[in-house]
Amino acid sequence: MRDELLELMTEGQRKLHEEFTQCQNWGEVEEFLKKVEKLNESRENNEIPHLDMTLEEFRAKYHTKPLEEVLGKYGL
Repeated sequence: MRDELLELMTEGQRKLHEEFTQCQNWGEVEEFLKKVEKLNESRENNEIPHLDMTLEEFRAKYHTKPLEEVLGKYGL
């Protein structure tokens, strides 16, 4: 059963598992848990923000071509 669980883990999870199993005392376990907590905190806010702007505001901000120019170029 243990081998099956290890096969389901990603490479990063396997590395963390190996690092955890190598801990020899409670101090090392606490350091490991702090490391994992920092990793989890860095992954929390990875959502793409919702941008509420008009097409004209988007074009001005990102210096893009007008839609009519792009459509005309491709005959649409």
